[in-house]
Amino acid sequence: MFEVMLKLKDFFNKNKKDYIRSFITMIASNLFSVFIPYLIGQLIDYIVQDELTYRLLIKVISAFLFSLIAAYIFEFIWSYYLFTGAAKLQRSMRDNLMAHFLNMRSIFFEKFRVGDLMARSTQDVRAIADTAGYGMMVLMNATLFLTTIVGMMGFSVSWRLTIFSLFPLIILAYTFDKLGNELEKRFSIAQESFSSLNNDVLEVVDGIRVIRAYVKEEDYLDKFRKQTESMLVKNNRVADINAMFMPFVKIITSICTVISFGYGTFLVYEGTLSVGNIVAFQMYLGMIIWPIISIGELTNVLRQGSAAMIRVEDVLNTTDEMEENGFKDIEDSNDIVMQNLNFQYPTSQEMNLSQINIEIPKGKTMGIVGKTGAGKTTLLRQFLRQYPLGDGDFFYGDDGVLDYQRNQIQHLIGYVPQDHILFSRSVRDNIAFGKGQASDQEILESIKIAAFDEDLLQMNKGLDTMIGEKGVSISGGQKQRISLARALIKNPEILILDDALSAVDAKTEQRIISNIQQVRTNKTTLISTHRLSAVKEADEIIVLEEGQIVEHGNHEELLALQGWYYKQYLRQELKEGDA
Repeated sequence: MFEVMLKLKDFFNKNKKDYIRSFITMIASNLFSVFIPYLIGQLIDYIVQDELTYRLLIKVISAFLFSLIAAYIFEFIWSYYLFTGAAKLQRSMRDNLMAHFLNMRSIFFEKFRVGDLMARSTQDVRAIADTAGYGMMVLMNATLFLTTIVGMMGFSVSWRLTIFSLFPLIILAYTFDKLGNELEKRFSIAQESFSSLNNDVLEVVDGIRVIRAYVKEEDYLDKFRKQTESMLVKNNRVADINAMFMPFVKIITSICTVISFGYGTFLVYEGTLSVGNIVAFQMYLGMIIWPIISIGELTNVLRQGSAAMIRVEDVLNTTDEMEENGFKDIEDSNDIVMQNLNFQYPTSQEMNLSQINIEIPKGKTMGIVGKTGAGKTTLLRQFLRQYPLGDGDFFYGDDGVLDYQRNQIQHLIGYVPQDHILFSRSVRDNIAFGKGQASDQEILESIKIAAFDEDLLQMNKGLDTMIGEKGVSISGGQKQRISLARALIKNPEILILDDALSAVDAKTEQRIISNIQQVRTNKTTLISTHRLSAVKEADEIIVLEEGQIVEHGNHEELLALQGWYYKQYLRQELKEGDA
């Protein structure tokens, strides 16, 4: 149960000054709190024994008010440090998770769906933070307060009465342990259900247009209702366990009260205790109820925190299986060489790239073509280092890519993917993202190269036009050209276009290709495409089929082979002629 506390020891050590302050002020608060029943008991004895004077009454009332105010002030101090610590833990854990997400490559995100990651980063982190806030409060305050009260009961009243009255708490402790084990299991199941629901809701939001186009709203709504019903049942099973703690605490504390009254009355009759002692003891017994209830809630918090910690650690301990990086810096642009490279996706049953041998001299343009599923995007992912390398060699200059520091190759690359990821910001912000600090002049130049200048003129707010989440308010061709402008503004040493011009017309495509050729002299460009007109001017073109290079050469050489490239080129020329 306390494993979650042990796993957070680094956080507690880092913030130990705050927790020490909390502990010291907590002791002070408890001492002043338990002193109050003692004063009341003394006052009652003064009254019963007819010893109360005005001066003595003022003295007792003054001590009572001082203790009350001091207890409040010290409680405020320790509460502040404990609960700000919980907020710090949430921030720290979410920082760690975000840093982990940003450092992971494709394999990691194939293991975890987005909704699941969001659930673990929100509800699970909050459950863990509760252990550093409310959990630590109960662990420190309730146990310390309980110990202080029991000590006062024994020393100021009677140890015999204390032991007899509190004996039923042994049964309570045993029951808490059993209920806590079951609570942890049920909480884990409920959290998994929440993750699954989160995933499906995100998919519905992303695919809402398709769902509406196929009139599937009712089907998805029905599915959602069933999922929420299932999650409700699982959360109710957690609530069932939680609901058992409080009644059981009340039953046990009631038994303790009956024992204390019965045995306490006997001790008063025997002359061992005074009436004031019994009144003070009953007040102490009433004060015990809160720490006992809190310890029950501590069981809940720690069990839920333990289950949540397992889920968060599962994410943080999962890597993308990428190779260790070297220590070299890239000082200049260079040739790119792949020799006998083989690659297979982790979930694939067969080789996805076989015996890839290519050489791209610095400043040259390579076209990558082939039918759908031939391996074009898979090959580009090797340049982007999205997956661990397979067999074979991959060189940048005279050194292997693994000899360089992490992300050295990526810093050289400007990438325009098939799926154009745009942010729900302005046109300016989306394009400037490629460089960071970019002037409007630089942005407009990249827009012109990407042939987006005429479209920009039609936008009411120009560069300040908001494009909506994932570019929902603009067309596919506009998305592609904004993505291209974002890559071009970086002026990268290596530009990778993955079917990046599929949504533009042939005339616009030719303008873009011509612009790229003019501005990217002495810089390397890789163009993967289905439209062969986009690679006609490339220095070399490779044709992929089932992950293998079946043809290579420039445009004229491939036409002379009269293979796949030749046939596909004739079809596309004929189609464009008919159009």
